[in-house]
Amino acid sequence: MAYKGMAQIDKKELWTIPNIITYFRILCIPAYILLMAFAGLNSDVMLLHIAFLVFIVAAGSDLVDGWIARKFNMTSGIGMALDPLADKLMHVSVLFCLSLCTGLTPLGQNTAAASGGWYVHYAFVILLILKEAIMVFAAPLVMKKGAKVQANWMGKVASFTVSVGVILSFFHPYVMYADWGILAWGICLSYGAAINYLIDILRQIRKINSGEMERATSENVKVTDSSGNPLADKKAPVSENAEASEEK
Repeated sequence: MAYKGMAQIDKKELWTIPNIITYFRILCIPAYILLMAFAGLNSDVMLLHIAFLVFIVAAGSDLVDGWIARKFNMTSGIGMALDPLADKLMHVSVLFCLSLCTGLTPLGQNTAAASGGWYVHYAFVILLILKEAIMVFAAPLVMKKGAKVQANWMGKVASFTVSVGVILSFFHPYVMYADWGILAWGICLSYGAAINYLIDILRQIRKINSGEMERATSENVKVTDSSGNPLADKKAPVSENAEASEEK
């Protein structure tokens, strides 16, 4: 049995079906931005509709790739990293474009008048970007300390709630500000999840410093056999101190 470093990427993992779908979703982001830009510049409501369809296709692909990965055991490290990144980039891009192109700036005033006033308050965009920026800058520090960030239920609920709010944002004139309420709740959950991550990370760092827990390294995060194939049903080795702490 051999251990495979985190920095070393299995080329087979790059082109699994779930990862290809994730790449497609990432490519949908610039397509959406271009459509929204031309919609705002030309006051073209049809382009807004097409941009919405692009978003719906991208959101649907997020459900499909996750199901395929779990159903056919195609989960991979790069997929686990890119999938949430693609979701966050899409959310921020959609809200940013809606805030610019549908009424809150001179660029979108004509479009807003033609479309019935679709718009998203820029405060939602700023709050989402701020939260993600904090997570991005904190990640290297977490890795340096040897802690691991594991998804929690609040983060998943927050992501789903923001997705619903984003979809409703396209129908702002018809939902009586329900989109704003759902987005606000989703963003609150996102910050709550970030606080939970911070508490868990601090707990891990305390255990690592006291020797109760082993640092997360390339050797104990991903286990492979002698051929380099990942062993999904095997757990990475842990220290005796960590095992003792778990028994307590």
